[in-house]
Amino acid sequence: MKTYKAKSFWVKGKRKGYFKSEVLKQPLKNEVVIKTIYTGISMGTEKLVFDGNIPLSQRKLMRCPFQVGDFNDDVKYGYINVGKVVDGPRSLLNKSVFSLFPHQDIFKLSINDLTMIPKNIPLKRSLLIPNLETAINAIWDTLPSPGDRIIVLGAGVVGLLTANILNRIPGINLIIVDSNNKKEDVCKKLGLSFEKSIPRSFEADIIYECTGNSSVLNSLKKNICYDSLICILSWYGDKKSSLNLGEEFFSKRAKIILSQVSKISPNRSHMNHSSRRQLAINLLRDSKLDNLIEKSEIMFSKLGKFLNDKKNSKNILCKVVKY
Repeated sequence: MKTYKAKSFWVKGKRKGYFKSEVLKQPLKNEVVIKTIYTGISMGTEKLVFDGNIPLSQRKLMRCPFQVGDFNDDVKYGYINVGKVVDGPRSLLNKSVFSLFPHQDIFKLSINDLTMIPKNIPLKRSLLIPNLETAINAIWDTLPSPGDRIIVLGAGVVGLLTANILNRIPGINLIIVDSNNKKEDVCKKLGLSFEKSIPRSFEADIIYECTGNSSVLNSLKKNICYDSLICILSWYGDKKSSLNLGEEFFSKRAKIILSQVSKISPNRSHMNHSSRRQLAINLLRDSKLDNLIEKSEIMFSKLGKFLNDKKNSKNILCKVVKY
């Protein structure tokens, strides 16, 4: 019987990364073996996992589909995997596929859990699929329309992808705001209007909070209009948020919603995870999105060292792990 030697990345407790080896058996009829080419790092979530900051109340709800082990204990985590089928049905051999599998060099998976990557979409660009689904879900949650004044707060990957979709809607007035001047260049390449801070006179109909920093919420009260909608895409982990709901938040009837990608927005109840992912793939047919991918690559063998260096946690572009 044919077997495969596999190596995976694990996190034990707080900030301790290490590798485990295992032997995989030959795939069943409904399975394939995939050799990983790239995995992506979604720094916001994976930093919380690596730092051991997943709240106890959320450890079950926030599990990834193919996670092994438990948060803040001993866990194999990750959900951005691009690879090639090396064993299984002949029709699938050598096909490029996306899956929600963790950081592992070779693995088995059910055929039903694969997403085929079209030949005209670069493999690295496919690493944006999960964050693009997050952006799509937030837009379904908020239903922006022509004439809206919109702020995207935070020019990380999720913020940039959200703004890039919004920018296709005719007649909107959109700005993306980030205190880091280094992000202005990528915003310009996407055709987005960048500001280091929110202009005092800009009153938004919709604000998308993508910074990962809950303290920014109170500063938004001066930039809302009547019935403004604030959509939070950030996950703050176990950090406590202090929100002053008086003043303009109350008098202007502000609405605050939290958008979470694991469930399809109720505004699109006729969609499912598969159709949303297919929409994300269709939106990837845009070469400008390559500007959201880090040019430098992290070797799989150096993943623990990379995550343990706090200077690498700045969420600027999509981090690429090479196998």
